[in-house]
Amino acid sequence: MKTYIKRLNWEESLYTSINKLIGKYGKDNKAYNPAKKPFAVFDWDNTSIIGDVEEALLYYMVRNVSFKMNPEEFYDLIRKNVDKKDYPKEFNNIANQRVNIDLISQDIKRAYEKLYENLDTFEGEKGLEEVQGTDYYQEFVSKMLYRYRASSFDKNAEDPYCWMSFLLKNYKTEEVYNLCEKAYASMTKEKIRVEEFISPEIKSAAGRISIKYFVGIRSLDEMVDLYQSLEENGIDCYIVSASFIDIVRAFATDPSNNYKMKGEKVLGLRLMKDDEGKILPKFDKDFPISIREGKVQTINKLIKNDRNYGPIMVGGDSDGDFAMLKEFDQTDVSLIIHRANSGLIDDLRQKARNGSLRYYSQGRNLLEASFIPSKKSEGYNE
Repeated sequence: MKTYIKRLNWEESLYTSINKLIGKYGKDNKAYNPAKKPFAVFDWDNTSIIGDVEEALLYYMVRNVSFKMNPEEFYDLIRKNVDKKDYPKEFNNIANQRVNIDLISQDIKRAYEKLYENLDTFEGEKGLEEVQGTDYYQEFVSKMLYRYRASSFDKNAEDPYCWMSFLLKNYKTEEVYNLCEKAYASMTKEKIRVEEFISPEIKSAAGRISIKYFVGIRSLDEMVDLYQSLEENGIDCYIVSASFIDIVRAFATDPSNNYKMKGEKVLGLRLMKDDEGKILPKFDKDFPISIREGKVQTINKLIKNDRNYGPIMVGGDSDGDFAMLKEFDQTDVSLIIHRANSGLIDDLRQKARNGSLRYYSQGRNLLEASFIPSKKSEGYNE
């Protein structure tokens, strides 16, 4: 068997299947037609990389208070499209009391107002280092990350909720790229870890809370090599993400992280912009909303075009990828990154465990930021 990808830490049966796939559909196939290139599609977060670009950006933005909103705008946005019911019991505060968005948003607003008054990036005169030891800074950081983990979107809202992207309100595209460049440079240097945040002992509406948050982001050698090998062998490689398109493109096209993808092959959520080019917290309905079944719609509308066939390979890690992993009859290999998450994806994982010739499971060690040559992940596996 001719090999096209490096052995690295691929699971054995998946490694074999990928090499056969490239041989079957790539330039070595005598029937290969460069006018109708075959293509493959992959999720980005926790599939193409270790970690999640939006979660990494959120961590960076919160820690550095990198927002372009006044307190009233900020308060409105953190409450936008949120389910108003009490959070599940696992998000009770330290005193074991129930919490909800009304309580937590009051505390976040109060802390943000203090930051807005004091930071020199807003209306104050103090640098970030001067406020990092304050109660209001620690309150803001811990409760913002808690709010992200605890809140669910209102199922009766007009749009699916995508809060992290909305936090870029008032940013322009170039500013998003500059912010992401700084954030990713910082986050790739962070030790991969799960960090616990505990709010300070101050009077507050929600009380003291504790939340754990995954920190860090890394490239995956196997996925970098796979994408380059597909392209070198005449197979177009696309990303379809549920994250905001500018955030994903900023990482995927950054020459410093090896992926070096073309921007037009990286697709994701699109947000509206005002007449000045500033981001608005609402989806651009001219494009499919690339969440769950919307990923299939994105492939059909923006990738397939006149090809009249589906992707030969699809990769994902969660229920958000379930539809595109199973939708297309033309898909020879569906790659599933093994994680501890559950849902519809469990059905496909079971097929992979049973020796499916289409569905394959790839293990990883999250805290070591690497694949392992196994169908199952090991160590911490969020």
